[in-house]
Amino acid sequence: MGFPASRAFSFYGLRLVKSLQHGPSRRSMAKRLTKALREKRRWVGVLVQPGITTREKAAQAVEDLRIHLDLASLKLMDFRPASERETDDLNSDIAGTHHDGGLAVLKVRLSDVMDLRRCIEGEKAFEQHGMRGLTTSGKIRLVRQRLGLPKPNRHR
Repeated sequence: MGFPASRAFSFYGLRLVKSLQHGPSRRSMAKRLTKALREKRRWVGVLVQPGITTREKAAQAVEDLRIHLDLASLKLMDFRPASERETDDLNSDIAGTHHDGGLAVLKVRLSDVMDLRRCIEGEKAFEQHGMRGLTTSGKIRLVRQRLGLPKPNRHR
């Protein structure tokens, strides 16, 4: 017929005490976003004008481009100025054919990538925006490989 009142109280009371000690149960926590539900992004490899010699100048050029295109998010992830490019870059798929500038990797939302590509792959993109699109991928590793850029060290 069920638990006697004192036994039921001790069972549920003990459960309440344990939940207060260990925080909320897994059933009451918000669900974690799966990969399919996260925001999609693309990585764009660009050739940067030789006059852009520092990461700060490159970040400013990217911010100007973001404002010009009215994009919600556009971020400079990697940058290598023309002066620091090595002969190893010449062995990469794409960078070997473009000697006249630095290289950068941009992160952009999937919904904005077509607008960005239309802008930076035009004939006058290098003069207008200081950069020209070279490659695009859903994986940053592939863009870095195509441009001959090493994976940067993690700062912890």
